[in-house]
Amino acid sequence: MSHVPDMPSRRNFLAGVSVVGAVGVAGCVSSVDTTTGRVFVKSINVEATASDGNATRIDLLTVLFERSENVLHGQYDPEYVGSAFDDRTVTVSDSLHENLKNRFGDVRYLVNVAPVGGNEGPVNVAATRADFNELTLGGRATVSTRSGEEEFRHLRVHDTEPRSQAISESNVRSFDLESAIDSN
Repeated sequence: MSHVPDMPSRRNFLAGVSVVGAVGVAGCVSSVDTTTGRVFVKSINVEATASDGNATRIDLLTVLFERSENVLHGQYDPEYVGSAFDDRTVTVSDSLHENLKNRFGDVRYLVNVAPVGGNEGPVNVAATRADFNELTLGGRATVSTRSGEEEFRHLRVHDTEPRSQAISESNVRSFDLESAIDSN
């Protein structure tokens, strides 16, 4: 008489599958050099032409999260990126992205993620618009870098957590792009 082992319960089977799936995913993620940290800076960078005809790269928006006081600092040109900033968050809609591409051609979304503890340096690279929008200033993120267009390293988001506290103050001022590039 042959002996057939008892079938595992549905709960045990699903628990085993979950562990195998998690180990498989962890194996994939761990093969990439990831950094977990706080999102400290988001900026939108373009190439603009001054009145003398010289091109220069400039940030249309730069917002920095100061964790010790839970405050945002920075500057932006409301004429071009006013809809991207609402005193608490920075996101770029499809229509704003298209307007920026039509006006400036090359638009770069830059992010700085500073690691929590450890000896790692900050990740300070370009991001796709989708990854840029996914990250919350002051929130936590697990990221890595990957090769991107035009020999850039691009940010790749693996996981995000929103900011744990509301922003207490926003010290983000406006500026005029044309005045800024002509003064350089």
